[in-house]
Amino acid sequence: MRGAPRRRNEPVLRWLRAALFAAVVWIGLALLGSTPAAATPLFAGAVGILSLLSPGSAVLAAIAALSLPVLAGDLVTGIVFLVVGFAAIQYLSQGRARVFLLVAVAVLLSWAGPLWAAAALAGLILGASEGAIAAMVACIAVQVAAIVAGEPGIGLVSSGATDGTAVLVPLEPGTTVLGFGWLGAAVADLSPSRLIEAFGAIDAAPLLLLQPLAWAAGAATAGLLRRDAGERPRAPFGLLAAAAGVLVAMLAHLAVLGAFDRAPAMADIAPAALASLAVALAVAALSEWVFPPVPACARPAARPSISAEDADVDELLSLISKAEEELASKHTVESTVMITDMKSFSEMTEEDGSVNSAKAIQRHRDLLMPLIAEAGGSGKSTGGDGLVAAFPDHASAVGAAVALQRRLREHNDSHPLERDIVIRVGIASGEVVLDRNGRPFIGTALNLAARIMSLGDGGQILVSHPVGEAARAAGARTAAHGTFELKNITEPVSVDEVLWYDGQEPLAPACG
Repeated sequence: MRGAPRRRNEPVLRWLRAALFAAVVWIGLALLGSTPAAATPLFAGAVGILSLLSPGSAVLAAIAALSLPVLAGDLVTGIVFLVVGFAAIQYLSQGRARVFLLVAVAVLLSWAGPLWAAAALAGLILGASEGAIAAMVACIAVQVAAIVAGEPGIGLVSSGATDGTAVLVPLEPGTTVLGFGWLGAAVADLSPSRLIEAFGAIDAAPLLLLQPLAWAAGAATAGLLRRDAGERPRAPFGLLAAAAGVLVAMLAHLAVLGAFDRAPAMADIAPAALASLAVALAVAALSEWVFPPVPACARPAARPSISAEDADVDELLSLISKAEEELASKHTVESTVMITDMKSFSEMTEEDGSVNSAKAIQRHRDLLMPLIAEAGGSGKSTGGDGLVAAFPDHASAVGAAVALQRRLREHNDSHPLERDIVIRVGIASGEVVLDRNGRPFIGTALNLAARIMSLGDGGQILVSHPVGEAARAAGARTAAHGTFELKNITEPVSVDEVLWYDGQEPLAPACG
C-alpha cells in the first residue's frame, strides 16, 4: 500500500485525525453501553492524544478499549474481536491509520444514515484497488456488527437475517467494565452458543458477500475518477469521483437488496442518498481545497555527497566549473547511477526528534546498503537521508532499486508500531566521476538521477528512458510518463516508472 501523501496544512490534519480517533472510541463505547460513562471520554481522549504520537499505537489502543464492553457482554465474542483486531493490526494501521478510521467511520455512518459515503471515501483516499479492498472490509464490519447485535441490519446494510439473536448481554446495574467484576460471571457463562445462534440465523448468506462487492464497486469508481497530485485540473475530478462513488455504491447495493426482496422504502433511500452525497462531497472539497496533496517535486532535491557529504546538486555543478583540472585527473566513466532519499524526512525530524531520526536513518542504511553490494553496485550515504550508488549496467541498478523497495516494505509490515521507512529512487546513466572505491562522486549522470528522483513520491522508482527500456527487456513492468524539462538539464528527459509490486498503479510525476 502506498504511504499517505503529504498534504498542505498537515499539522491541522493531524489534530483532525486525533479528534476522529477520539470520536470513534467515544461513540463506540457509548453504543456498546460501556460503564462507567465517565470513563468513556477519558478513554477517547487518551486514544486521540496517542494518535498524535503514533497512529499505529492508537489503533492498538482503540481496539483494546472497544474490546472491554464486548468482553463483558460475551467473553467468546470479545476474544474473537481481540484476535481478529490484533491479527489485522498491520493492515488497519496502514497509511497513518487511514484504513482503521475508514472501517470505524463506515460503521458509524451506516448507523447514522449516510452509509454510501464510506465506499466513495475509501476510493478517494486509498485509490481504486486499495480502496475497493478497504470498502469491502468496512461493509463486512458493518454486517458483523449487525449480526452480533441481533438486528436485521444497521441502517440499510442487511445482516442477512430477519430475526437474529443478540450476542452481547447488558451488564447488571452498577457493574463497571473497569472493575472486572464481570469477569467471573463471563467465565462461568463461557459458551459460543450465542455467537453460533447469531450466525446460524442468517437466511440470506449471499448478501454477506454481495453487499461488500457493491461497496467495492463504488470505491473502485471513485478511485478511478480521482486525479493524483500534480495532475491538472484536479479539484473538479475529486468532486466528480465522490459523487460517482456514492451513486455506483448506492445503485449496486440497492440492486443486491432488491434481489433478495429486502429493498428499503423510498422514504429511507432518499435521505440516505442525499446524506451520503453531502458527506462525500464535503470531505472531497476539504481534501482538494483545504488539505490538497503537496506535489512530490515541491520537496527539496536529493543531496549527493562530495568530500564533506553535504553539498546539493547545485553546489556540485558549481564545483564542476571550478575544478576542471582536478576532475580531469580522476577516473571518469560511463555508468548507471542510482540515488535515493527518504519520504517525509523533515516531518520525521520534527515529530520524532533528532536522535530517533538519526536512528531511523542508520537503520535504513543497514537494511539497504548490503542489497546494493549484492547487486554489484558501489554505494555510500549522501550524508543525510539518502544513498547513492554506481552500477555496471542498467539491469543491475533496477534490480537493486526493486530489492530496496521490497526490503523496506517487508520491514514496515513487520514493525507496525514504528514509523514507516519509505524512499523514492531515481536512476540514470551517463558520465560520472567515481572515487577510489568506485562510488559516484560527481558528474552528469549523478545530477540527472537526482533530478529524476525529485519528480517522484515515496515508494516510486523513476528512471531515464534508456534505463526503462532495459528494465522492460529484463521483464519488469514499467510505465512511461512522458518528457520533462529538468533544472540544469539542457535537453528534455523522458522518464519511466518501474512498477515493483503486483497491482501497483503508476503515479504521474507532479511537475517538472
